[in-house]
Amino acid sequence: MDAIVFYAPHEIGLQSIPLPPMTPTSVRVATKLTSISAGTERMTLEGRLPGMPQLRYPLIPGYENVGEVIEVGADVDPAQFQVGDRVFLPGTVRYEGFFSVFGGQVSESVNDAKRPIKVPAGISNETALLLALGATAHHGIRDLVAPGTRPSILVLGQGIVGQLAARMLTQYGAEVTIADTIPFRVGLGEADHFIVVHQETDIPSDSFDVVIEATGNVGCFDTAVRALKKHGHLRSLGFYEDVRFAFGPAFIKEIRLDIAGEWDAADMAATLRFLADHDAALHQLITHQLPARDPNRAYTVALRDPECLKIALTW
Repeated sequence: MDAIVFYAPHEIGLQSIPLPPMTPTSVRVATKLTSISAGTERMTLEGRLPGMPQLRYPLIPGYENVGEVIEVGADVDPAQFQVGDRVFLPGTVRYEGFFSVFGGQVSESVNDAKRPIKVPAGISNETALLLALGATAHHGIRDLVAPGTRPSILVLGQGIVGQLAARMLTQYGAEVTIADTIPFRVGLGEADHFIVVHQETDIPSDSFDVVIEATGNVGCFDTAVRALKKHGHLRSLGFYEDVRFAFGPAFIKEIRLDIAGEWDAADMAATLRFLADHDAALHQLITHQLPARDPNRAYTVALRDPECLKIALTW
């Protein structure tokens, strides 16, 4: 099997490594597509992944892998997986000699049958790449719109998490405004109101019941507080090395600040339904496709091209 490897900070390569052995409870998956997380993989490549001070190299990055089952262990229930099933893998198993984290950027994998998530008909392979970040977005918005209400919600940042959060909130009945500094990303979004941010005052003050911070830029916390109404709710949906903001304005407004973490099974089920219902519209969020055999080029495009919203790597 081939794997993209981070050998050290800022050092990427493609390496052939042994495939782990099958067991009676394993499934073997041939990768069709993977993608690059512009947040997590950028930090990992730079050697500064928050919450993981023990980060070591070499490692295999990635947690967005779509493939096809090509072998099933003898003890795997046929109702669970059969050869030919399409699956999503949020990372793969451990590999000898590599730090045990992520593991999704591989051409083939052997996993315990508990790990893959079956991709139902109606979801293309490209759209299926959005499953993990879609579930992350759903986890961050699922409790924000009470039945019979229409809160005004600002989503700061229109990367994939922000794009999907805005779409889900719209479906749940919120009045949604999206904002980003990149016009291309705002243009791809779906919402009630759209803001291309050139300067801080482009975002109205004291206007929103909820602000979702999805940029991953800690400097946007002050912008979020300024945009909130009195007693507003700031939900962090990004990933940061640290969080800091001016306390005075937040104190005066008595804002509520909380953090959305990792998705759970309910988020995954809801996101599968959402992807199936919106497959054609979501397919456009995969803006680039490149071969996995040239990882340096792929990561340069994914992490540096402002108009690369989501990249699919072909295996």
